Amino acid sequence: MKFKMRLKLQYATMAMLLLLAISCIERSNETIITVANPTGDDRLIETVKVDIPDHLSGITSLVVVDKKSEKELLIQLVDEDGDKLPEYVLFQAAFKARETRQYILKEGERTVFAGDVKTFARFVPERTDDFTWENDKVAFRVYGPAAQAMVEGGIKGGTFSGGVDCWLKKVDYSIIDSWYAGNTAEPGYYHIDHGEGLDNYHVGPSLGCGGTGVMYDGELYTSKNYTAYEVVTNGPVSSTFNLASAPFGPELKKVNQLKTASIDLGSNFTKFVISVEGNDNLTTGITLHDKKGEVNVDEMACWGDYWAPHAGEELGNAIVVDPKYYAGYSQVISEEKDKSHLLMHLKAIDGKVEYYAGFAWSGSQQFAGKEEWHEHLNKVAQQIQSPLLVSIQ
Repeated sequence: MKFKMRLKLQYATMAMLLLLAISCIERSNETIITVANPTGDDRLIETVKVDIPDHLSGITSLVVVDKKSEKELLIQLVDEDGDKLPEYVLFQAAFKARETRQYILKEGERTVFAGDVKTFARFVPERTDDFTWENDKVAFRVYGPAAQAMVEGGIKGGTFSGGVDCWLKKVDYSIIDSWYAGNTAEPGYYHIDHGEGLDNYHVGPSLGCGGTGVMYDGELYTSKNYTAYEVVTNGPVSSTFNLASAPFGPELKKVNQLKTASIDLGSNFTKFVISVEGNDNLTTGITLHDKKGEVNVDEMACWGDYWAPHAGEELGNAIVVDPKYYAGYSQVISEEKDKSHLLMHLKAIDGKVEYYAGFAWSGSQQFAGKEEWHEHLNKVAQQIQSPLLVSIQ
């Protein structure tokens, strides 16, 4: 009898050890992500990027869970090299001042997916060759080689501009497809507000909001229409794409650039990372339209803004620069249409510059006014200068 009892106890102990071993194996597939806000300000929404660790490499069914609330988060798995396997994961979170939070990355089937509220970028063949992108806050577009060729050939309907156009939206869901569909059925559709916003921002041959150029002898030479595009990632958390352009600048001093642009959920800005050849400097800027607005520049925070009346509303266009690339600012005031600009000058480091371009439109009611927008610009500048601290174990 005693022998049988000892045997049962041994079996029970072995079973417990087996369960513990299985539990340890399961837990070993979990990665703890620790994210800290190093600043004394709250960060209402921020994108976190985490490299997928070796023990989860090759797994395409991954989830991220908030360790404290145990809630699954919306994520984006990113495969940049095209091998069908993700290299890193993106998710978003909010942080209080000096707050540290933890998340669990593990294998599992996702239950949280994006709806109509997402980032989105695409080529638009139904409108010549526009390229457009958006998130829940803002939308933008640029113009392609066919649109430039139409202008050069004297064909009506083309656009010759390297500037960035702003689409002013009131809603958080995607509008690109529906606005273009409306415009195909009824030309000029997106120039009228049907309750979602509209495109009434004039670019012309200016820089628009964040186009690029190069300065020689005090003269601005702007880049022209993009010549080729490549969508790298396409939402829901972030969208990234490349835009190539033809050389620009004075003869014998042409500059080449390759733009990598990205837009995250919750941001009023597009981030531009530009590879530059032919010059150590590049210039970006904002068109001043009819020059009835107010230019504001904070050189400590490295941002410049043009706040102006806009078709019965108000519009603030801004450039925010990482300080290491900032090389000062200037204004160009001209009586010639589309030639007046607030210019932010950039110095290339290892052949690259970085900046953020975006806007706030009073019709969207995202900001109470100019002062609140400028406070936001200071926060964006601080986030650029003091990024979140991310570690994994």
